[in-house]
Amino acid sequence: MSAPTAPPSLEFGDIAPRFRLDPAGGGAAFDSQADTVSGRPLALAFVASADNPAAAALKPRMAEIAQAGGMAYLVARRASADSDDSVLIDRDGRLTAHFAGGEGLVLIGRNGHVVAKLPGVTAKGVDRVVAIVRAQAADGAPKAAERQAPVLMVPDVFSPADCKRLIAVYNMDGNVFVEPGHGVQNRKTDYKMRIPEYGRKDRIDHWIVNPQTMGLINDRLQRRLFPEIQKAFQYRITRHERYRIGCYEGERGGELHGHRDNTQPNVAHRRFACSINLNAEDFEGGELAFPEFGGQRFSPRTGEAAVFSSSLLHEPLHVTAGRRLVLLAFLFGDT
Repeated sequence: MSAPTAPPSLEFGDIAPRFRLDPAGGGAAFDSQADTVSGRPLALAFVASADNPAAAALKPRMAEIAQAGGMAYLVARRASADSDDSVLIDRDGRLTAHFAGGEGLVLIGRNGHVVAKLPGVTAKGVDRVVAIVRAQAADGAPKAAERQAPVLMVPDVFSPADCKRLIAVYNMDGNVFVEPGHGVQNRKTDYKMRIPEYGRKDRIDHWIVNPQTMGLINDRLQRRLFPEIQKAFQYRITRHERYRIGCYEGERGGELHGHRDNTQPNVAHRRFACSINLNAEDFEGGELAFPEFGGQRFSPRTGEAAVFSSSLLHEPLHVTAGRRLVLLAFLFGDT
């Protein structure tokens, strides 16, 4: 009988799984999803032994991370003589292998996703972790709530490399145009289609058929987005329509108002719409508006997903400069 396959090492953007480890000082077990831990950046320095000289790079900085609202721990297979509860013991090394693949630094963000993964434990690496924790603290500073649509924002669903790959797919592949309304279910390759929604002229969608591209998107959404939808909305995503890459460029034209995504019989199965900007730095405008909920505008960062109910009236606003490329998905399940 073969040994069970070890889980793959976590990547940037992945949701960190829950774990429990005993601290070297004999205190209560550390639970990564305890109420006292969740919602705070968590810096973990993975080392073979707590007396490794590399571990000293993090210890003087733990107070800085705590002052910025985060938490920091050494994770070691073996404790040293002076180890305290800031050292968590990973006796069999499985957590180290899964999180870091060996010695290294891993920073889990406020939302439980991996926001940094650095090989080795070095002073330079710790500097970067501290800077990210401070930036997250500033982003999470208290502010008055605004009336807004129920939109879930999940950063880093796609990495920068993923976004560049999908942009290349749009630019290089599927340059055969299919007229709107024509049957396309049996096509074997990617294709493009103009989307004249209420007469608008600025949108061309690229429909993804290529299995390698489909596999990339499925992998990222299943690992990094679908669990967040289930947590936020108590709904399990098991299905999706064919993914598209939308391009918004040039004069909008048409009628300037929003639409809903599930009002026709052939799309009544849709539960959620998802938009992931691929190049937020390259265009101006293009925000998502939800007229039923006031004037707030949503501008997802590159790789960030905006997810909302298909029943909501919404409008992708005019791109005033540049070209907006966005992964579009319609998601649903068994109910």
